[in-house]
Formats: sequence, structure tokens, C-alpha cells
Amino acid sequence: MDKVAEKNMEVTFADGTNDGEAVPKRWIAALVKMNCEKQVSNKLAKLGYDTYVPTQKEIHQWSDRRKRIDRIVIPMVVFVRLAKNEEDEFRRLPFIIRFITYPGAKELATPIPDEQIEKLKFLLEHSEFPVSFRNHIEIGDVVRIIAGPLKGVMGYCCGLNQSEVALKLELLGYATTHVPIINIETIS
Repeated sequence: MDKVAEKNMEVTFADGTNDGEAVPKRWIAALVKMNCEKQVSNKLAKLGYDTYVPTQKEIHQWSDRRKRIDRIVIPMVVFVRLAKNEEDEFRRLPFIIRFITYPGAKELATPIPDEQIEKLKFLLEHSEFPVSFRNHIEIGDVVRIIAGPLKGVMGYCCGLNQSEVALKLELLGYATTHVPIINIETIS
């Protein structure tokens, strides 16, 4: 075998395929145990995986001190960049519970476009206010107001539009009010 053929063979098999093209990697979301996101990310990085744990810097106030912390924005989720042929092996790691997929999806893992991960990183880095992911609120859901002058009041969602939620407040009978959607959380 001549030197050119040997070099071509090395290049061909170096990326794990025999056709000279690398298997494209894509972001997937892996579910991990609560409060283990950073540890799992570190373990995966040591194994050679590209990972991302969405965090946001916040200042927490205690009675005697203030401390700047990195808050986990999406609990129990680590984003990992994998090729499709790596998913079976990755899923067997003891600290991975499962992949997050669309309900009824036939794929092992639902791919997340690179642009969405980049937008999330940008949002977390540049937002002046805390970023949080909320459950989708539907009409009829039991909700709690988490900020503003009505903080702590519970009620039912009885209307939606783009910036506000109308609530039926049990406390006041069948009264409704408009509360910015950012100030509302659903109750399981």
C-alpha cells in the first residue's frame, strides 16, 4: 500500500465513519438527578462530551451577608452535544436518567437546534432580570401569584392573552383581575 492510500485510510476512519464524513453532532437534553447538574456536566466533560448547563448569576441576600451565585435555570437538565450513533452508549451512563423527548416521539432523543442553545446562552448572559422556565398555563389551571401586591393569592386561570392572565380568585368570590404572566406560576 502506498503512502497516499495509507493517509487516506487514516483520514477515512479517524472520525468513526468509513465514508470520509463525520457524523454530525446535535444538542440533546438529558434528565439527571436533582441538584446534580454541574457534577454530571463535569463527569461528561471528562469523558469528552460537550455539555451545557444553563445558569444565571444572581445575588442572594442572607441576614449577615450577600453572595453571588450561579443559579441553575432548568433543574435536572444537562444539554449534551452527541452524534446519533453515540446515543445508545450515552444513555447507559449511570448518572443519566433519560433523554427528554416530545411525547410520542419515535427517536431516542429529540435534537435541539444549535441556534436555540445559542439564543438561550445569550439570553442568560445579557438579561438584567432572572430568567425562568414556566409550565404552560392553560385556562382552568390552579395558579398562584408569586410577585406584586397580590403575592401568595391562589386562584384559577380563566383567560389568557399575550401579557396578562385573568384569574378567578376564590378569596374574593368570582372576581377577576389581570396579573402579568411573569408573576404567575401553575400549581401541580
